[in-house]
Amino acid sequence: MPSFDRSLLSDEVGKLVHAEAQTWNTGGVSPARLHSALELGIDMGRVVFKHLPVTAQVRIAVRTALCIPVDDFDTGLENIAEFVDRFHSGRPQLHPMLDLLAQELGRTPEYVHSYGAAGIVTSTVQFVASEVMERDVGAQPVSEAAPEFLMYRRLRNGIADAYAYPIWDKTQFPSPSVHIQAVPITSDFICYANDLLSFYKEELAGETGNFIHSRARVSGKSVEDALMNTLDDAVDAVNRARKILRGDERQAWESFMEGYVMFHFLTPRYKLEKLFCSE
Repeated sequence: MPSFDRSLLSDEVGKLVHAEAQTWNTGGVSPARLHSALELGIDMGRVVFKHLPVTAQVRIAVRTALCIPVDDFDTGLENIAEFVDRFHSGRPQLHPMLDLLAQELGRTPEYVHSYGAAGIVTSTVQFVASEVMERDVGAQPVSEAAPEFLMYRRLRNGIADAYAYPIWDKTQFPSPSVHIQAVPITSDFICYANDLLSFYKEELAGETGNFIHSRARVSGKSVEDALMNTLDDAVDAVNRARKILRGDERQAWESFMEGYVMFHFLTPRYKLEKLFCSE
């Protein structure tokens, strides 16, 4: 298991996020579920985006924590199904946590430039819509004639762009002229890496509707081959991003990549400690 010194992480992010959460109307979401979402969000902010100012880490942590109840349907499927329409029309949401998410999206220009803020909002709204759509239609098989749909769907339910844009915050990187070219590749990397690092826990749960199993079915390959193809794609995304980025923009990307991988090892949600530390 990769080593990582948690003492290098700032406690300030956690303190600020928990202090803010004390002011929330959580609408009946259990304290245990909320605490789990907050801790995951805090790790996302301070591990993955450790190169950013603390203020940006806090906002990313809060946004992540507010998306978890959507992913786990803690705020009610009927309420989540109304989110997109209500967000676009500016109407109040049907659950207080969804109101908090809508409000948080309005704060994205605080730490990224307007182009990135638009991408974060779009990605998050698409994430909510895809969660509802997938719950409505169920596990529909993907046609062999539509392999592109796998990544189309994955980029949306993986909320990838929302984590690619903040790598280069507007304070340290006021111009997107270079790193903008690396955003699509980074979004691909986020999906591929998450699929690889989530695969163990999903296998334990017997899940077969994930990207890797779907890729195997559509391509006519084994699950093992699909897993290795996904690893190859992740490595390719890393290599291409490194060809695009230079200087501080490259350093920011490297810090993000290292942190994104380590986040999966540090977070109990992915059960990787059990895999690598089993006797």
